[in-house]
Amino acid sequence: MRLAIQTLGVVWLFTTCQTVAQDYFPISVGNRWVFRSRDGNDERLIKILTADQGLQVNSNGKGPKRLKNLDSEMVVVYDQINFRSHFVVRREGSWYQLARIQYKKRKNGKVRSITYIYPADQFFVPKQMRVEKKWTISGQPFRRRKVDDEVLTINFKVVSMENFKVKAGHFRRVLRISEESEHQRKDRKNTTLGYLWLAPNIGPVRLKTVNEEVFELVRYSLTLDVKMTDQLLSLHWGSIKKLREK
Repeated sequence: MRLAIQTLGVVWLFTTCQTVAQDYFPISVGNRWVFRSRDGNDERLIKILTADQGLQVNSNGKGPKRLKNLDSEMVVVYDQINFRSHFVVRREGSWYQLARIQYKKRKNGKVRSITYIYPADQFFVPKQMRVEKKWTISGQPFRRRKVDDEVLTINFKVVSMENFKVKAGHFRRVLRISEESEHQRKDRKNTTLGYLWLAPNIGPVRLKTVNEEVFELVRYSLTLDVKMTDQLLSLHWGSIKKLREK
């Protein structure tokens, strides 16, 4: 009987770990990650907002206001490191990108924003994440009149799995993801490359921007559901250990 209980416990734990390990980007309103540049001079954050909060943050221009009706379950990944906001929704365990607002500072000091709209089947973070996994998203600027001469295509690839230490802690099984962006406008094409490191149950722990700037995680705050999952795993390990000792 004891052996059967132990076996069931191990099977449950293995199944739970498999499910949790797939969540490489815990997207829940209130989650936030604070990063610092390697030179220590710049501190920026990524945080998850409600759709209304995201629209308020991105209140410049008419485009953001029209995003409100994209999906009632939509949340916003507000990224200060790459100067952009992702409007995403979860379906069947994967996160899909509905829109993205990209900010760019002009030479005169003014900030210009572009809103890109994506088809409903474009991944932000797929459910299944593994080394060599690839996915592509492609969107067009939001305009009153449809224009087909400008497209932003981003090719993602899980390059490797790594272990490393930053100020926020030591992280294992971290996925390094390349992000190759191709901005096509008429006959002109501009390609940039950035990187994102995601740790299971934690999310982003390091980013490398298209300008070769590296930001590493110094602290983070996750909502209760993610913390409860970690606590549940710890408690179950403890129960199995006690059973084995009897």
